[in-house]
Amino acid sequence: MSLIVGAYPAQPVELREQFYRGLSAISPIRGLELPYGPYGGTGWPAGAPEGWSAVVTAIPGTTQRLVTNRAFGLASADAAGRREALDFTSGVRDYVLRLRDAGHVVEAVELHSAPTGGASAHWFEESLKELLEWEWGSTRVLIEHCDAPRPGASPEKGFLAFAEEVDIAVSLRAQGWERMGVTVNWARSVIESGNPNTAVEHLALGRDAGVLEGLVFSGCSAEETGFGYAWIDAHLPAVEVEGAPPSSVLNRREIDRCLATAGPLPIIGFKIGLGPQELSPSERVERIRQMSVLVGE
Repeated sequence: MSLIVGAYPAQPVELREQFYRGLSAISPIRGLELPYGPYGGTGWPAGAPEGWSAVVTAIPGTTQRLVTNRAFGLASADAAGRREALDFTSGVRDYVLRLRDAGHVVEAVELHSAPTGGASAHWFEESLKELLEWEWGSTRVLIEHCDAPRPGASPEKGFLAFAEEVDIAVSLRAQGWERMGVTVNWARSVIESGNPNTAVEHLALGRDAGVLEGLVFSGCSAEETGFGYAWIDAHLPAVEVEGAPPSSVLNRREIDRCLATAGPLPIIGFKIGLGPQELSPSERVERIRQMSVLVGE
């Protein structure tokens, strides 16, 4: 199995080129998830193989824009907030095209149903209809699910429910946008309920609707750890990975269960953070290799 890896939360502050050269020796990796920030995307990481493909995620920029404008989002009922999000996504598209023009295949772009609380399925679909008319080439446009609001608890993201996102993807496919779909990030589904079964349920729902396009493994914990408070969306490694918190809910059993539920998909991968900055590039590479064995075997 070949993998897309979100390595940016694990990269060192210094010696990044050495880190990415080390990743090139991990045979299951075929590409990188690249972050698009509030005002732009990064260049191709020095040291990463030029032949690798990319998946672009808009979540870093989306969450940072929400800090300054709570109405920001493609699913916003506020006209100005939605227009700001569409303009932001136009920048994402331009970034995708720049990567493509530099010779990199961009397999997919991951978009999100912000804002927090009060996100509108109607306006999210309208936003997606508009942006799907833009030039994306062969790049898939995917809805990456984040945790939905839940009674009695503060959400991490608080965007649309997964079932609503699936319904939108089904509707858009029926209207002719065949490269539209949904993707599941394991931690973000589990954070929503505090139960690993939610990730399996989301995968089954997307699979049965015929719109599931991706599965990314990223961990979380019911307890406070060195990564932060309980249920933080901080990309904890699976518990079997060296240095992972013992309370990490993600483990090989859950990985295998989700892979079996999802079946073959265009995009399978993982994204992990590694905490302490004193780790050397080679130590970081080794922990990513351990994670790739759990997911890719």
